[in-house]
Amino acid sequence: MRRNDPLAIPALLLGLAAGVMAWAAVLGLGVTRRGEPVVVALTATVLVFGPALAVGAAAAWEKRLSKMGGMMLAWSAFVFLLLPVYFPGERRDAVATGLAILLGSHEDDGMARSVADVLPDEPEIAVAQVPQARPVEVAPLPPAQPLDDHAIALPYEGEGRRLSVPVVFEHDGRTLETFMMLDTGATYTTLPSEVLARLGIFPSDRDPELTLNTANGPRTARVVLLDTVWLGDLYLDGVAITTCEDCASDDNAGLLGLNVTGGYNMTIDADRREVVFTARRSFNRRLDVRPFADLQARFQRYPGGRVEVEVDLDNRSARPVHQAAARVTCGEAEWMVDLGAIAPRQLTQVRRRLPRHDRCPSYQIALEEAVW
Repeated sequence: MRRNDPLAIPALLLGLAAGVMAWAAVLGLGVTRRGEPVVVALTATVLVFGPALAVGAAAAWEKRLSKMGGMMLAWSAFVFLLLPVYFPGERRDAVATGLAILLGSHEDDGMARSVADVLPDEPEIAVAQVPQARPVEVAPLPPAQPLDDHAIALPYEGEGRRLSVPVVFEHDGRTLETFMMLDTGATYTTLPSEVLARLGIFPSDRDPELTLNTANGPRTARVVLLDTVWLGDLYLDGVAITTCEDCASDDNAGLLGLNVTGGYNMTIDADRREVVFTARRSFNRRLDVRPFADLQARFQRYPGGRVEVEVDLDNRSARPVHQAAARVTCGEAEWMVDLGAIAPRQLTQVRRRLPRHDRCPSYQIALEEAVW
């Protein structure tokens, strides 16, 4: 370089500054398109600095630096003008990404972002071609519906048929709050053994058994009697819980079955993402009583067509049954037999005469009504 070339140093510095910006833009574009970083960096280097190096190599020695700087400045400006044509709306973000990689910084609000933000805006025709995401508009929640003393609104999680609500289980002085999945197809509420153990309940061979139809096929489950189940400030005493390990998930401890939800009218408020439970005026608790009640019947037909039934109901639970009734079926004819109240661990026996009816080959009897 000769001393009489005053443009060499300024041209080289300007060209390098423009070249670094163009190189950062090409690097940023390649990286955001999942390109291999090393390959992208080499490609950006050849694309941005290659023409200037070629011009410098062909120029006379005394003009080499000024020619390289001028070519780098002109070529970098061309790259900047060309980018919006093929990548509209991405130039500023591409420069910020490339500079952040060059500086070893990944902060969006750092020096790289500040330098990129001072770049001139792209032509409007280029920006207009970029589909813009619309801002999220959060609609205001509708007002909560008024609730009476026998209703509660609980927030739910999940979508579709997999809605979960918070439930509190209480037994023998212990409480446990967890999420349960609303399942209108489940007859009984289920909990795994691990959750029951936290409530001090350990199912054994002395507990009744039921067959559950789960997603993995029929399963035999033990049934235990829980003191109280709370939905907000509404509660049910004496709830039958069946053990089911397959019914639990990462989000739910089990299924909230009809022996609990059947006591309420349910309304789903999808806008507020709430389930409103309103207690029914009366709730037949036979689902909870049935596993702990042994029902037997004997039928006696006398000459002349008189038929009597003797019904035994053994309450094997530690809770009193305040009222129970059995349904007797003979073909299409049905009758109810009131059994009254049954003390804990006691057996009641009732004898009733059936109304006159046609002879039938067999009688069926089932627990129809029961209240703890």
